[in-house]
Amino acid sequence: MRLLVTSILIFSSTFLFSQSFEVSSFFADAPKNGKIEGVVLDNEIENEPLAFATITVKNTDFETNSDLDGSFSFNLKPGNYTLQVQFLGYETIELRDVAVVAGNTLSITQKLKALTLNTDISMLN
Repeated sequence: MRLLVTSILIFSSTFLFSQSFEVSSFFADAPKNGKIEGVVLDNEIENEPLAFATITVKNTDFETNSDLDGSFSFNLKPGNYTLQVQFLGYETIELRDVAVVAGNTLSITQKLKALTLNTDISMLN
């Protein structure tokens, strides 16, 4: 009899005080970030990635370098940003008003043009 009463008490207390929740419910109210992903390519050579190009989100502390395949990514709060893409020996490009939307991924393919050296040999004499 004691065993039956003890079992009923344990079962009923477990049933009454149990809670069910999903881990995702903790994060449902948190503001979602958006993602910018892209690739940096050489304008002169078709589809040649520029490894280790520097991509900066201006007026923030966010900066990254492209991978060996020229790819990069940022996770940012929703808003408008200016991206600066630079690589040694290439023109620096600014992408203004890049809109980041919560839960969305924006893909960017940016080609950089090599700088030209303007020298006049006749001036060397």
